[in-house]
Amino acid sequence: MTHSSWPVLVLARDHDAAVISRALKRRRLQRLARGIYSGDIDTPADIIVRRYLWQIVDYFFPEAVVCGASAMRADPAAGGVIELCHSRRRPVVLPGITLRPQSGAARQPDDTPLHGSLWLSSPTRSLLWFFSQPVAGRDSGLLYSWWRRQEAERRELLSGLAQRAHALNQQAAVAEVTAFLRQRSGETTLPDGEGTGPSPALSVTAQLLAIELIAQGGATQSELTARLGMAKSTVSTGLQELQRHSSIVATAGARGRGASVYQLARQAGWVLGADIGNSQALFIARSLDGRQLALRQFTNGASAQLIIAAADAIAALRQELSAFGPLLAVTVALPKPVRPDVPLSGRDGPSQAGLSPDAILARLPLPDGVHPLVENNVNCAVVAEVNHGIGRGLQDVAFLQIGERIGCGIIAGGALIHGARGCAGEIADLPFPWSEREKPGELLLEQHLAQRGFLDSFNAQRPPGAPAVRSLEALLERAARGEPVAQQAAQHYGEQIGFLALGLVAILDPAMIILGGSVGSNRLIVAAARRTVAAISPYTTVAASQFGHLATAEGAAQLALEAAQRKLLGKAVRPRQGDAV
Repeated sequence: MTHSSWPVLVLARDHDAAVISRALKRRRLQRLARGIYSGDIDTPADIIVRRYLWQIVDYFFPEAVVCGASAMRADPAAGGVIELCHSRRRPVVLPGITLRPQSGAARQPDDTPLHGSLWLSSPTRSLLWFFSQPVAGRDSGLLYSWWRRQEAERRELLSGLAQRAHALNQQAAVAEVTAFLRQRSGETTLPDGEGTGPSPALSVTAQLLAIELIAQGGATQSELTARLGMAKSTVSTGLQELQRHSSIVATAGARGRGASVYQLARQAGWVLGADIGNSQALFIARSLDGRQLALRQFTNGASAQLIIAAADAIAALRQELSAFGPLLAVTVALPKPVRPDVPLSGRDGPSQAGLSPDAILARLPLPDGVHPLVENNVNCAVVAEVNHGIGRGLQDVAFLQIGERIGCGIIAGGALIHGARGCAGEIADLPFPWSEREKPGELLLEQHLAQRGFLDSFNAQRPPGAPAVRSLEALLERAARGEPVAQQAAQHYGEQIGFLALGLVAILDPAMIILGGSVGSNRLIVAAARRTVAAISPYTTVAASQFGHLATAEGAAQLALEAAQRKLLGKAVRPRQGDAV
């Protein structure tokens, strides 16, 4: 058999064991778990598992019910463990995810179909499970985020509660479930467990001291006095003020005669960057001095479910990071034109699940007084690369994103460019094709350069009888292995992207063009685009994104951090090199 003859998901029960064994030895299959293999030997196993997760679960645990905390999460696999009510007792460990069976009742009449023979616990079953747990082990953040997604009426959930509890052997939870439903009817706000409130108004001295500690790290009072040229009494008063606001802490140090070392307090506050796309979302949380506190990523095919999952992720992060103080600032990156200083409807109106940016923000559980900054996703990516990435220190940079769609983020003269309507960088609107014989049409350039359009064009030109290539990733993998036809296609694709980059060079004259996105950052594509640009503009550097798929969320987190620092300290502060990002 050839590599291409094996499907992505291979079940041992469908094939002869000797054939499977030979394919493994010849590296034409990779093992995912006992009895499950994949013909895609280049994609990491954990990615394949997530892509075919429910088919795999159904294989090992037919007729199972997703239960417990897994059933209450928007993404049941978000915790790395999926809990299942099933007669099987041995867990299955997959790359990145563990399937954990537990005792419990089989499918009930009100459970929800999930995939194949699998079921999802009903709202009533989930509530009974939650209130059957020991009080100390209950995750109130999980309960709240789950409750927000429920569409069932309170009366519907109360109806038949006693009978459901009897069938599940959870009668002891009925009283608490009933009380919860009666108390929460109509509730729409999140309790602020992290102690949010207005940021403290610091004196100029306290601001200068905090800026110094963020920029240079911990220091003694004597060191701060020398660095800032202030009187010792002034520094002492400022440090006391910061300590009253729980912004700094003093620890015993080895310098001097046991002099205390002052540094930013753990509970000084944190910020969040959220990249909410059309099919995936990514979150990065950072402390006030730029240290990464959390990274969360998940995918969902439906925009409506993705936005619900994003709201759940924010609620969970607020709960998880409560020890780090209040959430100070949030930047939400969206895949559409927006401007921070104009109404957020965007040029094209609603897109994600039919919601405008304002409507999306209204669904996110943010603390009172925290007004999120909304920014275009590619604009956030160029901010990340210029602040801390491959374009660090440059004043004129363009970030060219090529993937499912195309877009451009522009920094010119050190400023992020939005344009009059927030549409700067919307390169999909460039007229294409443009010649004596052809007339440009709407979004035809995007259809030509985005991955689906290029793949369709490649397949349309393949020799008669040649099999169609089903994914651009597969084509680029073949090119990386040295297959001539695939290499030629990658070279042509990169050349086309290079032509677009040269258009940006002619208009913007950037010092660097950074290629990103699921396709744009591929090394073969970057190399071909670099050669194309160098032939006409040898002074323009073409480079791959340093942050890769994290670029947008990273830029959003950086914008949120700058906003929080300006509000609290009067200016944005770059942490000491190596301390953050």
